Amino acid sequence: MRLLTALLFSTALGAHPAGAAEITYQGAKQIEEKIISYLPDSIAKPGLLSVRPGTSAYELAVDFSILLKDVDPKTFTIDGLKPFLSAIRPLDDGTWHLSQSDSLEVKGHVTAADETSDFGYKIDAFRFDGVYDPQILYFRSGEMTANGMTMTSKSGGQSLDARFGSMKSTMDSSREAEGKVTLRSNAVIKSFAETVVDPSGMQVEFSADTFLVDVALTGLAFKPLQDIVLFVMDKAEVEQLVEEDKTRLKDMIRASLPVFDGLAETIDFANLDVDTPAGRFGAETLRYTINSTGLSDGAKAGFGISVDTPSIPPDLVPEMFKVAIPDNFSLNISVDKLNLASGIRYFLDHADLDADTPLNDEQSAEIGRIFLPGGAVTIRYDDVQARSSIYDFSLSGTTTFYPDDTARQNTEVTVYARDLDKTIAYLQQNAQAVPDFNQAAFFVLMAKGFAKQAPDGRQMWTVSVDETNKVKINGQDLPF
Repeated sequence: MRLLTALLFSTALGAHPAGAAEITYQGAKQIEEKIISYLPDSIAKPGLLSVRPGTSAYELAVDFSILLKDVDPKTFTIDGLKPFLSAIRPLDDGTWHLSQSDSLEVKGHVTAADETSDFGYKIDAFRFDGVYDPQILYFRSGEMTANGMTMTSKSGGQSLDARFGSMKSTMDSSREAEGKVTLRSNAVIKSFAETVVDPSGMQVEFSADTFLVDVALTGLAFKPLQDIVLFVMDKAEVEQLVEEDKTRLKDMIRASLPVFDGLAETIDFANLDVDTPAGRFGAETLRYTINSTGLSDGAKAGFGISVDTPSIPPDLVPEMFKVAIPDNFSLNISVDKLNLASGIRYFLDHADLDADTPLNDEQSAEIGRIFLPGGAVTIRYDDVQARSSIYDFSLSGTTTFYPDDTARQNTEVTVYARDLDKTIAYLQQNAQAVPDFNQAAFFVLMAKGFAKQAPDGRQMWTVSVDETNKVKINGQDLPF
């Protein structure tokens, strides 16, 4: 809904005279005609949308049921769909105030390949209130709340039933230097629960007290992207671009690079519970993160996952192994040294956009060499940690390998550990039940002998493995 609103309003609202806060019939007609002019003919049907002047705002109505009049009901049906109503009011600075308040309850079915899927969506009440800036295709500020949300889907023996108690979502933007903006979005969902049943009848239930999503996009080059969006909307009905338009599109893409400076997204679950036929699993917190620099040379992209206080079914593992399950675990890795901008420019310079394969074999090989300098992929271990009552380990470093020469790789990591005596004692105490623990205890003792002491008191090992598989620990060559 936000994306649709942005695309439509960026053209229609941007065309309205800036600073003219008066509500007029002519202004309503201008907005309506402008929106319709940017819709494909297959969508711009009479009655789809209308704009009329109200007492203090323009009233926009969008009726998506109009698009379904020609759809075969044997293939797709939906009941309960009603027009979406929005109030839009021009502000003196050229921005627009947008508000919505409604509810939703629809259900229907889709038939494909002789299989029918039933679906349903319900929101007891939702409200949105925000200030939209048509120059950057985004809201300067906005807040959406919703309560009593459910979603159901059933196809054959497979079904999904999701429920959300409430949601609050905010968004905002800020202008930066050099025509860039920073966009932010945050959503908190409370009392999340989902039941999934597969075709075999196996049922899995997910639940969490809260589910949070936080996104920040910094240094976004909004003007070049706006030009691309408007160009695509203008050419939506064109089957094949002429050479002049191809050149123009490529130039706009070049001008947009690196598109953004940074992307950071975090997804958090609090008190996650997963009930399966094998038992109940859970965690006090589960976090997933992604981050990336822009489409630049030397770019970096990473992801991470962390778990605090995980829980497992009581009979899943023997009692002696339970203390070895980490109380906290995190894995954050990234791939860096990617020359994305140069690779994209090479594609734009050499690609035949009308061909089934835009690049020939030689060009494809060359663009691969550009994306990966020297043919190398570097994986960086930004933060890897595992802690329990009997161990505390962490490591950081890099591994470099070559996709065209899989035997060629090198690694350099630094490993830190606390409480090694506790680890050794645990292995020795349980060696009678698990004979392999004797060998593990010997290995940990040997490793302790190679350790250096870090300033914070932890044991530390700098481990390097070169392309000949030669191993060094803290600068000492190992005889293997």
